[in-house]
Amino acid sequence: MKIQIIVNKTIGDIKKEFTEAWPHLMLGFYTKPHGENKGSNAIFMVTDDHLTVGQLGAGFQEAAALTLEADMPVREVECLLEEIFGLHTQIFRHSGNVWLQTTVSDKLTLDQQEERGIASDYVPPAESEPLDYREMD
Repeated sequence: MKIQIIVNKTIGDIKKEFTEAWPHLMLGFYTKPHGENKGSNAIFMVTDDHLTVGQLGAGFQEAAALTLEADMPVREVECLLEEIFGLHTQIFRHSGNVWLQTTVSDKLTLDQQEERGIASDYVPPAESEPLDYREMD
């Protein structure tokens, strides 16, 4: 998947493109970076999806493209977005009813994270009561 990043592109558009490729993953943007295998503090999360890359102060002037491959580790994606575009990001994985920051699982690839997200949607069928052969009419 190729993401075109230009100064006037909104972070909402980037997030949408990312989630179209990996529906159980979400890209979050922050005003401050996070360390390796560390989470990002919620107070630094950018919540306005209408902000452009340029408004986030990414510090680059030209359009650029980043190709994200399914076998890229999450940490590599986050690092490339920061190194190339100056964007502080965190990838989240859907798990049941919540979105989890991928911190200790940053070494997993985008597809592996997606598979974990899909697996968390699975709800096993309710078990019926075990049959008691001692009961009689």
